[in-house]
Amino acid sequence: MAVRIAAMAALLVLCASYHYAEATDYTVGDAQQWGFGANYTTWASSKTFLVGDTLVFIYANGAHDVLEVQKSAYDSCATSNPTKQYTDGNTRISLTSSGTRYFICGITGHCSGGMKVAVTVSAGTSTTPTTPAAPSPSTKTAPGPTSAGHVSQLKDVLVLLFGSLFMSLILA
Repeated sequence: MAVRIAAMAALLVLCASYHYAEATDYTVGDAQQWGFGANYTTWASSKTFLVGDTLVFIYANGAHDVLEVQKSAYDSCATSNPTKQYTDGNTRISLTSSGTRYFICGITGHCSGGMKVAVTVSAGTSTTPTTPAAPSPSTKTAPGPTSAGHVSQLKDVLVLLFGSLFMSLILA
């Protein structure tokens, strides 16, 4: 009887903690990605960013870039002193602490044309599973599923496997 109670308790702990280990990969601009035509203020305001999540900027290499900047540079679209600069076309930025982070495109005229986004990151652990956005057919696409997606699938299999094992112990 004690083994059955321990097995049930372990299953409940596993199921309860499973959901909180997930992190979300956010493709900036969703299907429109990082380029002209997206309203990044609206996009960011529709999301809840948590510590552990990742921003994914997908853009045509050479046509755009991503600069992480201070708020004053974000407000004025100043590109001369970025905190970080990315030019690879598939930029992944981990959100490792709470607070607001600011990103702009450093190509002349792009920031003032709307290519800027501010994201406010809340403390805590992400609870939303990764869901990749559908890429626009005319833009560069991300390579295959993300590692976070593979981890999520593996966790699903493990939860089912351990759940079945514990239930067989309980019902035996």
